[in-house]
Amino acid sequence: MMHPQPQPVSKEEKRPLVVDLDGTLLQSDSLLESMCAVVRRKFSDLFRMPLWLLKGLPYFKERVYARNDSDIARLPYNMEILEALRIEEKRGRRLILATGAHQDFAQKVADHLGIFAEAHGSSANLNLTGSAKAQLMVERFGVKGFDYAGNSRVDKAVWRQSSSGWLVSHSEAFSREVKAVVPVSREFRFGPPRLKVYLKALRVHQWSKNMLIFLPTLLSHHYFEMRSWAFCLLAFASFSAIASSVYILNDLLDIEADRRHPDNRKRPFAAGTLSIITGWTLAPLLLMGGLGLGLYVSFNYFLVVLGYFAMTCLYSLKLKQIAIADIIVLALLYTWRVLAGGVATETIITEWFMTFALFFFLSLATLKRCSELILMEQNQEKKNKRRGYMVTDLPLLLSFGVASSYLSVLVLALYLNDNRVAVQLRYPEALWTLCPILLYWLSRLWLMAYRGQMTTDPLVFALRDRTSYVIALGAGILWLLARGPLFLAFAF
Repeated sequence: MMHPQPQPVSKEEKRPLVVDLDGTLLQSDSLLESMCAVVRRKFSDLFRMPLWLLKGLPYFKERVYARNDSDIARLPYNMEILEALRIEEKRGRRLILATGAHQDFAQKVADHLGIFAEAHGSSANLNLTGSAKAQLMVERFGVKGFDYAGNSRVDKAVWRQSSSGWLVSHSEAFSREVKAVVPVSREFRFGPPRLKVYLKALRVHQWSKNMLIFLPTLLSHHYFEMRSWAFCLLAFASFSAIASSVYILNDLLDIEADRRHPDNRKRPFAAGTLSIITGWTLAPLLLMGGLGLGLYVSFNYFLVVLGYFAMTCLYSLKLKQIAIADIIVLALLYTWRVLAGGVATETIITEWFMTFALFFFLSLATLKRCSELILMEQNQEKKNKRRGYMVTDLPLLLSFGVASSYLSVLVLALYLNDNRVAVQLRYPEALWTLCPILLYWLSRLWLMAYRGQMTTDPLVFALRDRTSYVIALGAGILWLLARGPLFLAFAF
């Protein structure tokens, strides 16, 4: 099929087109991305940034961009605008990249795209935005001697000196503002992010893990106490808000790694569908809201969720990159949810249950890592750059995980043999059937992972798996039977 050749530009269209980078050619802000990259690379630089800023914005940019090792090719380019620029370049129009980003960064973008004749950026003595950019373009091309493509109010200074403009707009009001300053030849309208984009950034589907908070109440004698359930709901909301805060922080720091991942590159911050400034606003708001709810539940619960936040931050920044340490911490974080449920409702959690939970969740955490390595092996990859594992570690990890799962069943069996169980339950022998049921469920998960069929978090998988629901229902019925026929009849 023959494609029509781009038509040569008219005499009026031969004016150079000056293009802004952040928010125009890119869907994100390169300075904010660079700051995230700096913190990810060396966390202590976070405390140096205010000192750099005291020396002026140009100096701050030079220091930050110099430490950004991001892959230029994987930046979230605005493909609609990029394609329009490529057509203009093929028609013979001269394209100029002019941005507040550092000159070296601007040149890397220009070299990668191959459509810009020149690239201008900030330096140690110049912040190339607003009036400074307008002055430079007037010196290069004269007043009204160029067209300009931009997206923000600071660009109005450049539009005033241009002949016409390309506008990237998110609102009708801003569009009218720009059109009052300069004739707009092309407009690209992008609406605000949809609700589902925010929900994806919050990882709402991961809140299902926080249902572990309800477990102590379900296994205790407080089934019909509304106060316990009310505190469980408050604890669940508190934990979910704090967890979402950590997920956002993790995604902001992992933008570069996420863009290299076949699935994670679709996450809102990596894809550019949600701005980085939105993430840095949401994260502290969610954290304060979660801690506030936690303090309302009780001071002890507040300390538990504060400890959870500290541990998850430590995990995101460092521990997840350390082999073995990462799965132990993951197991502790799962167990932490159960502990939080006990503290919120003042339910005593036995040492038996905590030991069972630790081995059980260690198995699931290891299962998650093994699933990733199995998928990597199928894709002929050798090492997970985001974690401390290689594909050759798979046999050893498999042995760790299966051993942990069977140890959890052993702890359950030992618990059922404890004299305290016979005192609490009328028919404790009914619970012995739980051991083969749990053995089947765990072995099935490991078999599916070994076959490469476990593509998500095991707990999230279980919430979507019919067989898991049947097993959970069977376990619940056995628990009711152990309580006694009258209790079973009352429950139903």
